Amino acid sequence: MLTRGLLYLLDVEPAAPGCFTGHRRPGGVGRVFGGQVVGQALMAATKTVAEDRPVHSLHCYFLRPGSEDHPIAFEVAADMDGRAFSNRRVIARQQEKVIFSMAASFHRAERGPVHGVPMPDVPPPDGLLDLRALIRTYPIAAGPALRRLATRPSPIEIRPIGPIQQGRIGEERSPHAACWMRVGAGSLGVKQAIQRAVLAFVSDLLLLATAYRPHGLQIGGPGVVSASIDHSIWFHDDVECGEWLLYATDSPFAGGGRGFARGHFFDSAGRLVASVAQEGLIRLPDEA
Repeated sequence: MLTRGLLYLLDVEPAAPGCFTGHRRPGGVGRVFGGQVVGQALMAATKTVAEDRPVHSLHCYFLRPGSEDHPIAFEVAADMDGRAFSNRRVIARQQEKVIFSMAASFHRAERGPVHGVPMPDVPPPDGLLDLRALIRTYPIAAGPALRRLATRPSPIEIRPIGPIQQGRIGEERSPHAACWMRVGAGSLGVKQAIQRAVLAFVSDLLLLATAYRPHGLQIGGPGVVSASIDHSIWFHDDVECGEWLLYATDSPFAGGGRGFARGHFFDSAGRLVASVAQEGLIRLPDEA
């Protein structure tokens, strides 16, 4: 039921030619989760492109916070349809204000050289505790953002690898992290268009938190102001979000009130299926 709810949330309804309306999260309060806006914008763009051209990249900016109190309207501009590529621009509005923009490129698969970086050597998901169990079992000083993620009903299962099992606020850590993720438990039975929208949704989870690790901070912790500024995804291959995916993240830089983080998604066979990059605001209490 929760899985079907997420798939419904990420789909969009046609409102006019090139215009779509995103569903609201039932019972949602406060700010709209950024991954939801990315996933819905991607679905809006995808509905204007031939089915044999899946999205291969998207680049977006979060301009204003969205509210759970109002629907989001998506306007799609078809900039180009070539022999192999299509390009779309999406503007998301809420109460007549632009809150988000995205450019996405779609590509009909072609032949070419193939290589991919190997998956990190990590424990398999079997035997690891999920995020909810970790917070119940260990004395982790979870901030509001992490605790909401771990306690709200969700079809997304997250099994972190490593230091979160003993880590506490104030403990400086390496700017690297990894976790296994899946939506539901088994094949979602949906087309690649919605699979990639689901990946876009989950790609916004835990990514920017990697930039906090070297500073002994926790995203959403007391007095720490956090917000995504931009988000990019490159889809390298087909993905099945109902099966386990490894999300390996790192943060090569933070400074000037911003943090930068990267992520790679691998399937359980070790294939690199997507790469992600994000920059976000990191404003400390005495700078807020």
